[in-house]
Amino acid sequence: MEGKDVQYPKSFHIGFPQENREQVDQINQRLKNDGYKVAPPVNHHGYGFYVKAPGGFTVEVIKRNR
Repeated sequence: MEGKDVQYPKSFHIGFPQENREQVDQINQRLKNDGYKVAPPVNHHGYGFYVKAPGGFTVEVIKRNR
């Protein structure tokens, strides 16, 4: 059985909240080391970043501001 191509809504993403900024930085660096094109973390609604995953959806890694 073959699946069909999936079209995710533009805002669709999977989030991975972290306990601290250091964890966000470590994951960001690991992705860079593994060859992913990922921007450095920024502080908007929390300290984090987004990256496109294989399959076309977006992954968010974040330490929320509280």
